[in-house]
Amino acid sequence: MADWVTVSDVATELGALETDERLVAVTAASDAWCKRQRPDLDADTDPGASVKLAAVLYAAHLFRRRTAPAGFAVYSDLGAPEPASEAMTEVFRLLGNRRPVAR
Repeated sequence: MADWVTVSDVATELGALETDERLVAVTAASDAWCKRQRPDLDADTDPGASVKLAAVLYAAHLFRRRTAPAGFAVYSDLGAPEPASEAMTEVFRLLGNRRPVAR
């Protein structure tokens, strides 16, 4: 199966190092989850721009959760980050709806 999202994609989104093992783990998890959410798409081909972006954003979301000791960090000087529920809403919008697959 081809990867819909790569470690390089997510590292670029986050400004992180590609060698971070946590980044590798969340990228693999995001790729697998997105493919399960869209079984109507061929896992061996490019899923399209919106699905790819959804996979990148979901991996970035997972990485931020793993690297924040108590969930998402809030720094008043930098402004409040986007709430997790809004981030996931955006991921679902980009990912699109599941379509039935005959088996």
